[in-house]
Amino acid sequence: MARHFLRLMFGTVSVVWLMPASPARAATCTPTGFFRDGIEMTAALINPTTVPSPLDATGCNIGVYYNTGVANLNQVDIYGANYFGVLVNGDDNPVVVRLTNNLIHNIGETPYNGTQHGNAIYIRAFFASAVTGEVTGNLIFGYQKGGIVVNGPGARLARLDGNQVFGLGHVSFIAQNGIQIGYGARSAEVVGNVVSGNSYIGFPGDGSASAGILVVGGPGYGVCPDGNDCPYTTSVPMVGNVVVNNDVGVFASNLQADFSAPPAPTTLVIARNLAGDDQCFNQSYQAGISDQGNTDFILFNYIVQGGGYGPTCGPNIDTTGSTNPIVVGNVPAEGLTSTTMRASIPKLRVAPERP
Repeated sequence: MARHFLRLMFGTVSVVWLMPASPARAATCTPTGFFRDGIEMTAALINPTTVPSPLDATGCNIGVYYNTGVANLNQVDIYGANYFGVLVNGDDNPVVVRLTNNLIHNIGETPYNGTQHGNAIYIRAFFASAVTGEVTGNLIFGYQKGGIVVNGPGARLARLDGNQVFGLGHVSFIAQNGIQIGYGARSAEVVGNVVSGNSYIGFPGDGSASAGILVVGGPGYGVCPDGNDCPYTTSVPMVGNVVVNNDVGVFASNLQADFSAPPAPTTLVIARNLAGDDQCFNQSYQAGISDQGNTDFILFNYIVQGGGYGPTCGPNIDTTGSTNPIVVGNVPAEGLTSTTMRASIPKLRVAPERP
């Protein structure tokens, strides 16, 4: 794996990349049978047992594609694909993922634009099969839409921990999200991740904002690939993460078809996270923690005041539209209401990666 040096400061993220001694070989792009946007996606590698590092996937839609067996990647540098760095597709066959300590970057168009693709890691399972395993210790930056995306009721990770996910910063062309768990997916823990630089200018009334960590689901988000209403995403613990310089630090959004809160408990746990933002940038919505759900727990988080969060810009914690939120011990404030302008905007503000 090529060496890298990362420096993280509160107001900015900078990455110094030391290129490998020998250049990566140009990839041969092979059709995968997986379609997105009416295009059959091509990949540099399909179900490989080993992956060379670095892997330059320039010209391919996907860097590495798995749809069966074991997706085992450790200390691999992947870059250059325009849709997905690593795609694990559990729709038809079970897949075990072990994605640890990889470097995945520069996934999207050149230059980046507002088309809704470019995910560094994308894991999905919408039918009878399942994806299990863990995604830990990866360094991800330079993605167009999403850093780590886990979608579908068959996606059941044991751990999504210790990843460093850095978006493009304050941009005007796309609403990025750092980590997304959506449409019935679940991880037994989402712990110790550092997520920064997911911020979109938005426009008053258009409802678009970026999230550091996003949990999303329910019929309010339409029909999923299995032909059913998208399921709620429940019982995900998000604990001890550092989410800075995102429009919303942690964004939980489970919606009925009429965009109201779910009828049954979703029991998300958002606890002991640190959220802060350097400026009031998004013109639609910002918040340290935003929750739409039923009996979600928001406990002992610390939200830095000034910049993007606090009474001068967006709320510390916004539970507008939630049923029975449990908000306890958060510092420095609990349940701050939005300003009049923000309260007048419908709560559906998130821009998730689609199923």
